[in-house]
Amino acid sequence: MQRFIIIGIVVLVFLSFMVTYTVRFNEAAVVSMIGRADESSVRRDAGLGFKLPFIQRVTTYDTRARLVESAPETQSTLDSKQLVVTSYVAWSVEDPLKFYKSFSGAGDSARDHYREAENSIKSKLRSSLGEVSAFRLTDLLAADERGSRLPELEARMLAMLQRPGGGDQAGAALADYGIKAHAVGLSSIVFPQENTKNVVARMNENRKKVAQEITNQGTSQANAIRSRAENDAKRILAFADRMANELRSRGQAEVASYIQQMSANPELAVFLKNMKMYREVYGRQTTLVLPTSMPGFELLGPDAPSTFRQGTVPIPDFERLFQNGTSHRPTPRDPVERAVPVAGTQEPTR
Repeated sequence: MQRFIIIGIVVLVFLSFMVTYTVRFNEAAVVSMIGRADESSVRRDAGLGFKLPFIQRVTTYDTRARLVESAPETQSTLDSKQLVVTSYVAWSVEDPLKFYKSFSGAGDSARDHYREAENSIKSKLRSSLGEVSAFRLTDLLAADERGSRLPELEARMLAMLQRPGGGDQAGAALADYGIKAHAVGLSSIVFPQENTKNVVARMNENRKKVAQEITNQGTSQANAIRSRAENDAKRILAFADRMANELRSRGQAEVASYIQQMSANPELAVFLKNMKMYREVYGRQTTLVLPTSMPGFELLGPDAPSTFRQGTVPIPDFERLFQNGTSHRPTPRDPVERAVPVAGTQEPTR
């Protein structure tokens, strides 16, 4: 009994594989009956489906983008330059029913259909490379990327693949096969050996032109900056000279006024200067040991009070002060006559 159960389970599993099929989220299925299919035969929803064994056949296609690259092809540019170009196209199955009808004769599996479709795409891609002849070499390989017309060439190749008469014998567009071309591009551009030197020389010339333009721009900018700096320097120097002259004139006027005031009463001017010096020296809380005969300290001498008169500026009598048996005016090297005490200090002894 157990043996029959196992056999029944195996048969049931086998039958389930025969009558069911699955469609993934990235796939589309075509359920054909005796090799025939119509719009109702296409299933795009992912999930589990059922079929009649031995009568219906399910072919699933991956609808994600696929990449096909052509073999290197020698093409001539508008200026008669030879190039070896390799191109590519990104494509996908857009209409599963058209795709099935176009390539089902290549075999029963989706892999056979893909292979036959890629052969057709490569044939059209080789034909689209003829668009290279509409461009000059410098248009495709410009020194500046913004000046290159390579995107324009790729757009024209894509348009050629999408319109009828794109290159294969049937002369149909890829859309007629249920194929959608997403992008076309050139994966490599190689120069033949005999043209390499000329191309390299031309590229060097272009690079030199670009370098010279950049150098000229830099020189022009440097000259402009240098000129602005010189003008600014001249303006600053002129302003500084003008300010210096104004300050010099103002100072000379103040000096002249000050000298005029001092000339009116020189004794008073000397006295005020001495008083200012006393305030500045004594305010530093220091002790100075100086002779009273030193200029500026005559008013601190022992005989200075005898020169004071009411209503007059006290002017020391230098002649009487210097009649100490000396025939010259005292210098800072003469013997100390008196220590001048400063506020906050003690009077030094002789």
